[in-house]
Amino acid sequence: MEAIKSVRHRTRRFKLFSIAAVLAFTILAAAIPLAVVFTKRNHQTTPKPTVLVPLYVYPAPGAWDPLHQVVTANPGLGFTVVLNPANGPGPSQYPGSDYAAEVQKLNAHSNVRMMGYVPTGYATRNITSVLLDVSTYSGWATDPTTTGLAVHGIFFDETPNQYSTEAAEYLETINRAVKNSSGLLSDRMTIHNPGSIPDARLADPGPDVTVVFEETYQTYQLAPSSKTLQDKLASLPYGRSRYCYLMHSVPKSMGGADLRRLVDGLSKYAGYLFLTDLSDNYYASFGSKWLDFIDAMLV
Repeated sequence: MEAIKSVRHRTRRFKLFSIAAVLAFTILAAAIPLAVVFTKRNHQTTPKPTVLVPLYVYPAPGAWDPLHQVVTANPGLGFTVVLNPANGPGPSQYPGSDYAAEVQKLNAHSNVRMMGYVPTGYATRNITSVLLDVSTYSGWATDPTTTGLAVHGIFFDETPNQYSTEAAEYLETINRAVKNSSGLLSDRMTIHNPGSIPDARLADPGPDVTVVFEETYQTYQLAPSSKTLQDKLASLPYGRSRYCYLMHSVPKSMGGADLRRLVDGLSKYAGYLFLTDLSDNYYASFGSKWLDFIDAMLV
């Protein structure tokens, strides 16, 4: 009799264990796809960043093809392209036919926004010269021999990151010139490039977009102060749509998955990105990681 009781007791325990195991498996099976869904949702809450291309490449035949190809192949990805014919628009009223033809091709795409490059010398360049460059870009739209030549805004390079009344007035004057230029397209965008985090007083109201990081991958990722730098970039007060990161010297050995993780991490805090493996003259060609970077932007 005792043996029978023992068997029954073990049987009840086995049944209870089996029921518990089934319940646990059911909960786990439901939780795994749920976790996947939430992971995907969290990834998808960050919109794709825009590719900001400093295109300091002379438009020799075929030189801009790497850009034309990805723009055409990826209509859902935005491209903001910075043109720099001659450290600015150059001395002529209109660009040469080589530039005009390439700009026309890019402007034909709805996912492209064209910007004209203007240096400011950290607000030391003669402001009359800066305003003349803005006026020249604005005048491109009036070229009687070409249609579709206009740019959408101005990329002001070498803007200061330290506040002074004079610097603030300088930047406000050149910003206002862009917004009042009737020859520029759409929202007459302004981008400032101090290459680092500027004094907050220069960002209010400031430009539409500020380049707050223009450095090497190593500076961002590996330097002893990188954590502090990353914390500062992550805590900037405005939304990601107002910030841009330009990163060069990305390791050539960085594979697709690692590059995607890097782009994912940067895009949480910047709505405009450019990455290249080149470590010098990094805006004068596209580099060997160009297509890998574009693929990482699409995921």
